[in-house]
Amino acid sequence: MLKKIVVIAALLLLVGFSFSLITKPQKTETSKPAEVKTPLPETLFAFTKESLTADCSQKDEQLCAVENAVKCTINPALEICGNLNLPKFIFMQDAGLDRPTEISYKLKNKRVLVNNTVEIFTDSSCNGGWFGLCQGTVIYVLAKPENQTTGWYVKDIYAIE
Repeated sequence: MLKKIVVIAALLLLVGFSFSLITKPQKTETSKPAEVKTPLPETLFAFTKESLTADCSQKDEQLCAVENAVKCTINPALEICGNLNLPKFIFMQDAGLDRPTEISYKLKNKRVLVNNTVEIFTDSSCNGGWFGLCQGTVIYVLAKPENQTTGWYVKDIYAIE
């Protein structure tokens, strides 16, 4: 009798295990869409408070948005800054802020994200502290308003040390 119970239990275990293998969803490898690599200028961009102009040296709207954010970081009273949609901390006026008067950067990478968002990575240096957002790898997050073909703006800025 004990042998019959053991055999039946083994068969039930075997059937249950094989059933779980059959019904388990198969893992399929999903290929990640290839990132579109956009060639970026290999130039070192340098700005000083004394030499800022309202003109953008870039023809690309996204790169121009980064340039304008840098210019407004140096001097938020610059005429173009009032019309730009930039993070609010750029316009903070406090004597304790170590606002830079010189910023230079080189474009490293551009990554397209979802929801009309792009990240532009830069190697940056400056002569101020500025929340740590002008030294090392600084990433500018750009956005474009829905249903528009123009109008890129810097939505956020963060740094990787």
